[in-house]
Amino acid sequence: MILIATDGSHHSRRAAEVAIEMAGLFGSTIVVLYVVDIGKEYAPLGDLLSRAADDLIGGIRSSLTQQGEEITKEVSDMAEKAGITAERRIVEGYPAQEILRLAEEEMASLIAMGGIGATGLNRFLLGSVADKVVRSSQIPVLVVRS
Repeated sequence: MILIATDGSHHSRRAAEVAIEMAGLFGSTIVVLYVVDIGKEYAPLGDLLSRAADDLIGGIRSSLTQQGEEITKEVSDMAEKAGITAERRIVEGYPAQEILRLAEEEMASLIAMGGIGATGLNRFLLGSVADKVVRSSQIPVLVVRS
């Protein structure tokens, strides 16, 4: 099984295309994963605004989940057109952690994801999901930059 981690970006779409092609060559199935990551960005609002923040966060979570549904459907449709069996998963959490967790749980043979190629200060300050996955994974990781 190949795990395709996607966020809907051009880079992750290209990674999905490559992973689907590889799945066809090796007779693999795929799982398409989208991680709703709102924890660290919106956690401070909870302390400030309490109930209003909860409503706001709930709306954001709902919107991001809907976005994840659309993105994972697009990738799974691409796979199905290529004759590849695809499952979709949408989870909430920190992207790198959730990608690694699901890859291990599902015993993935490969993790495929896009990478934007952040360098220098930007990479140091913000980090990179792909970088965190590559550094922590016991499973091979394919990072596609387009």
